[in-house]
Amino acid sequence: MYRDAQRGDVMDTHGTPERCTVLIVEDSTTLRQMVSMALESRGYRVRGAADGITALHSLSEHLPDAILLDLNLPDIDGFELCKRMKSEPRSRNIPVLVMTGLDQPGFEIMAIEAGADDFIAKPVDPLVLDARIEMVVRRMRRERFANALTGLPGNALTEERLAFGLARRKPFAVVFVDINGFRPFNRRYGYARGDLLLRHLAELILESLRFSGCEEPFVGHLGGDDFVVTCEPECAESVAHEITKAFDLSVMDFYEDEDRDRGFFVLANRSGDVREYGPLSLSAAIVPVIESYPDSVITLIDAGMELLGYAREQGEGSTVVSERRAEPGPR
Repeated sequence: MYRDAQRGDVMDTHGTPERCTVLIVEDSTTLRQMVSMALESRGYRVRGAADGITALHSLSEHLPDAILLDLNLPDIDGFELCKRMKSEPRSRNIPVLVMTGLDQPGFEIMAIEAGADDFIAKPVDPLVLDARIEMVVRRMRRERFANALTGLPGNALTEERLAFGLARRKPFAVVFVDINGFRPFNRRYGYARGDLLLRHLAELILESLRFSGCEEPFVGHLGGDDFVVTCEPECAESVAHEITKAFDLSVMDFYEDEDRDRGFFVLANRSGDVREYGPLSLSAAIVPVIESYPDSVITLIDAGMELLGYAREQGEGSTVVSERRAEPGPR
């Protein structure tokens, strides 16, 4: 099997197009069968799940190219299920299309915040569904190799780089970088401003590495506000602190004057309660790979995500953590 570089279809060894595999998560047997038949008639391979637990079990065994998700499930709330699928390194890059007939204001925002990539309304039009699946899968496959926003290597190339590091058994370190409070920032200023900030962070990371003395640095953009840096172990902490310092010194340039003057912005939640959000900060988690080598890239990324979670718990301001020790980053 290989992929046609221009069409994005899966190709067999004879060059014949083979459509994607789609996991349909829908509790209605009738609707699930109807959508399955419509997709299969158009050449898709289809798997079905009547509830969230079955869907998660299916993902642990076989990864589809796309997930068609109903929000009304009998066991797990559809928004929560989407969050869980997007939080797992194994399934986080699979596009999720939310299939719903809900007529509730704001559900699109809730679905986007949960990680949904697109929407399809009930009753499902097979032609529209076909076009939307093809669109999100093509987009995701492009992003796997290079992030369209920053131009940095995407998920696939980053994972290949990590796998290469593990395979050659040469000491290296991985720095995982994440923006704290990025989602509220997007709500306050919009995605265009958020994109500018992400490109700015990418430039700061590259600039920090340029003068670090690292011999074989690598920067990957996993998507959203998640970045990965690999370098020599002895360079990792200085690089991480330099990135957080540069970010802290420049982030307020992306705020409006009134928010910059008072040092925070305010947002109202769905209940109408107003909350203050201070300056954005970074969490940086360093995973040295020196004598003990993880058994897989997934294990390595899991370790980094766990450390990032610990870094976020260290209070306000940018934080760098390495192994079991936490150090507040320069402010």
